Amino acid sequence: QMLAGVKRSLCRPLSFMPARAYRERDELNNRGNRSLDYREGTEADYTIQKIKNYLQFSQDKIKDNFGELPLGEIPESLKYERECKISKLSNGMRVATESWNTPIASVGVFIKAGSRNETLSTSGTAHFMEHLHFKGTEKRTRSNLEQECENMGAHLNAFTSREMTLYHIESFKENVPKAVDLLGDILLNSLYGKNEIEQERETILTELQEVNENALEVTLENVYYNIYREHMMGQPILGDRNNIKTINQDMIKAFHATNYIAPNMVLVATGGVDHDQFVEMCERSFGNAAKSPPAGIEADGKEKPIYNPAVMVIRDDEMVDSNVGIFWDAPSWHHEDYYPFLLIERIFGSYAADKNAEHLNDVKKQYNSMHAFLGELPDVSKHQAVYSPYSDCAIFGNYFLGNQVYTKQMNYLGLMLPALYSDYLNEVEVYRAKNKLYNELYALETCADIMQSIGQQILYLNRRVPRSEIAKRISMVDSKHLRNVFTHWFYDAEPSITNWGPIGNLGEIGSYRSYKANTMTSVTNIHHSVMTSGSPISPPSAHAQNRILLDLICIVRFQVKKKKK
Repeated sequence: QMLAGVKRSLCRPLSFMPARAYRERDELNNRGNRSLDYREGTEADYTIQKIKNYLQFSQDKIKDNFGELPLGEIPESLKYERECKISKLSNGMRVATESWNTPIASVGVFIKAGSRNETLSTSGTAHFMEHLHFKGTEKRTRSNLEQECENMGAHLNAFTSREMTLYHIESFKENVPKAVDLLGDILLNSLYGKNEIEQERETILTELQEVNENALEVTLENVYYNIYREHMMGQPILGDRNNIKTINQDMIKAFHATNYIAPNMVLVATGGVDHDQFVEMCERSFGNAAKSPPAGIEADGKEKPIYNPAVMVIRDDEMVDSNVGIFWDAPSWHHEDYYPFLLIERIFGSYAADKNAEHLNDVKKQYNSMHAFLGELPDVSKHQAVYSPYSDCAIFGNYFLGNQVYTKQMNYLGLMLPALYSDYLNEVEVYRAKNKLYNELYALETCADIMQSIGQQILYLNRRVPRSEIAKRISMVDSKHLRNVFTHWFYDAEPSITNWGPIGNLGEIGSYRSYKANTMTSVTNIHHSVMTSGSPISPPSAHAQNRILLDLICIVRFQVKKKKK
């Protein structure tokens, strides 16, 4: 028996079925039980074999494991939507609700006014007024306001952006009438007392100091200034530090009278609310809002901002890491390329060295080209793709944070990859971006998240865009479409380059023309390898894809070695 077992093991190395399994199979067959799917025949080969050779960027692996949807198909659960009802009050204010069975309700008031609607002399007024709306009204003191929210078990908050200000409250559905009355009172009947202004001035200066400790926020403010320096879109949302000290009661009242008018406001309620009842509440609390600004006064910020490509260098040798922002002109909310740019933002994604650098596979095997390159730069700790659309303008780009040694490499990646995708874009990266966006749409399930989504859509598009429509539009985008979008917006386009930190070694690069010429030379050489290895219409072959990625990594490695020498 021992010799027979040795002979059988030699004939079938790495057998899946030990001798006991063979005996159990024979016993079951003798009993007439054929339910188990065993292979018949004594000469069957049960050894471990390699079924298929998967290439580095093969799509088959993902398709076999996860079942990618065909072009134009969306996940089944994203096909179902709740009804969103929209009405108008007597003064022209828009009201929207989306209801479902839940004990919670979220109410928000969106105002189409922000730092864009200020002037250089009134910079910071929009954010200053947001703080003052929580300091008391004609019938509620500050302490009464806080106590009322606490008794309702509600959460009241607000934020200001460049084109929009939002005040929202989340409470139990039984307290929605109180919540609407409270919001109407603080937005239309606040006192803006001189004492409250002086007290809040110090709070805002402290908040400004805290924001300045966030490298990403400071870099983005510099990016906006570099791009829109001739427009209020380029000014900081919180305002200039020196200007905050001069804001007075007259400035705040004038800004409120000009911008807090009914046509600029949208009221949204989600969760356990009834539409007709909610419209009646809003009519009582917001029906007296002005329909237009006072006679002879026009709102500021209506002129369209113009994108300005430029290089801005802010040197600070006391810092350890360099902050790099490479940004481009991008489509606004109303542009046809808005939805493709949602995918582009997720193709580049976000990178953190403590999360993405410790992967099991080699960096060259990642399905994110940006991550693959960043994995070769060990001291680049953070990357974030940013797409910020507005009513008539937008910016898109990549933010990097890393050691000063890799400042040139971070600039190179931000300039090179968007242009490279105009000829070479792997379909797998498109699948990954679609799945990420689908998952984000799934995650829109809380009252507050849905309320904010509805409010922004009505404010910019004057309609509710259901997530099924977003998913459908995204599903129709493929790599060929995106290559055309990359070509239109990034290939041989004019970037805006912002560097902040210990960046003295950038003097070797030179002017803006030097930045662009060096980058386009590299991209052109890579395009040549793509065009000669694969069709310009169809995706390059797997061999060409591998060679392109290795060439790019060699470029990055060469620059790193050159710097070390």
